[in-house]
Amino acid sequence: MRTLQHPVLQYRWHVKETNAGAQLVYFGLRNPPNHTRSIIPLPRELADGLQLLDGRTSANDLPSELTDHEMYARLIAEGIIVEAHEIRQPSSRDNFRQCVRCVTNDYVLPGLEFDANGLCAFCQCYELAERSGQGVALQEGITDEDLIRISSENTGSRFDVMVLYTGGKDSTYLLWYLAKRLKLRVLVASWNMPYTNDTCRENMRRAMRVLPDVEFVERTLPWNVIRRAMRDQFERVGHPCLCPTVAHALFYPLAVQENIPMIMHGVEEVQLAVMNYVMTEIKSGQPHKEQIPDHRSDTLNFLRMITKTPEPPQPYSLTADMLRHMSSVRKLLTPVYGPLDDILARAENDPNMPIPILRRLKSNTVYGTWAKAAELMKQEMDWHMPPGQKGLLHTSCRIEKVKDYCQFKRFQGAGTTFFPQSVVELGAGVYFGLVSREDALEELQELGYYHEPQVLSVLTRDLGIDPGHGQVPGEMSWVLGDR
Repeated sequence: MRTLQHPVLQYRWHVKETNAGAQLVYFGLRNPPNHTRSIIPLPRELADGLQLLDGRTSANDLPSELTDHEMYARLIAEGIIVEAHEIRQPSSRDNFRQCVRCVTNDYVLPGLEFDANGLCAFCQCYELAERSGQGVALQEGITDEDLIRISSENTGSRFDVMVLYTGGKDSTYLLWYLAKRLKLRVLVASWNMPYTNDTCRENMRRAMRVLPDVEFVERTLPWNVIRRAMRDQFERVGHPCLCPTVAHALFYPLAVQENIPMIMHGVEEVQLAVMNYVMTEIKSGQPHKEQIPDHRSDTLNFLRMITKTPEPPQPYSLTADMLRHMSSVRKLLTPVYGPLDDILARAENDPNMPIPILRRLKSNTVYGTWAKAAELMKQEMDWHMPPGQKGLLHTSCRIEKVKDYCQFKRFQGAGTTFFPQSVVELGAGVYFGLVSREDALEELQELGYYHEPQVLSVLTRDLGIDPGHGQVPGEMSWVLGDR
């Protein structure tokens, strides 16, 4: 066993107490094959001892219950416990390490590891999944053949598919692809969220003119209801967002009422990159067994997740924040979920009850690149970008940068293991060929990571939040002022 004189936990490792006992948690992404080993259960005596590792205390002065523990030796061998001078230092906005292939860096993603060639742990996971053939087909993209078959078999509805539409690039492409290219009968459903940008509202109106045979429906929620829910979201989960969970609660019952066989949403494959390639335990060398997913079960599982979400059993898992977000939205907007609750109960009691299946396009295949998709939408749908925006990652929401900033601050402060989404999606976009590295590097500067977004002050004023009151580092950047 290697002997350390002044041992300390490596940067971004923390001992956390949970209902399941003490755990050693890594707030970052480790290089494969350790990328799935970021939460390590600890015996009580070891957890107490690890709290003493400050990098100044000599190993000779540490309790023998710690230094003689078999697991202590393994943690040293794995580089989790290191000599004090070996601890990594936090990166800064001006001094950080960036992936040689994509655009992720260890300032926006502190704790991101790189291999000897400078390839980030995300790209290593993507490569590993591609080589082994075991990238998980989570929310598997649907083929044109399946779409056309479903349409040809659909005799019980006026519509073949419902599209959840925001007026942004992805959902506009989806609408065009289904209604204009494949000639399906589409019902377009839009939630009139107060912070949808004006350009995308106009894109929706232009879409109605370009597609005069397509039916559109729009729902709103009272502004005071939204305002209260967004204020409470700041307090509960550290950011104000309600999307896209509310859209499913609003429109899934309509799809059931209209007997629509399928609902399509504009989620890109790169938005599922972490779940598909990073969270999966990949066993290299074993042949991949193709499995046909049960899309009805997948849909019901998703509906259960957004309607019955309990507290995450593992509070520091990568999915914990997503589950908290869905649970919080459900609690704040419970009356909105009544029709969806009823549908889920009936579908669970009757396995033969037809329900709309949630699907998405194979965007990595059909897009070509984001730039080509956007140019095609300009030609085919008279689609416009928001003024002054260059990046194509998120184009519909005025407060997207607030979400970026809040996620970054919470992750930076080790308040969550949930990676800031946009930078991961942008990096995956580069890896899978949807955007050039040069364009992505430019777009990265537009995201809400490097300075406080100007729109934050507008949002906090709208919601009646005092941004300077009671900051709690690592948990949330702002708490509510007097109500």
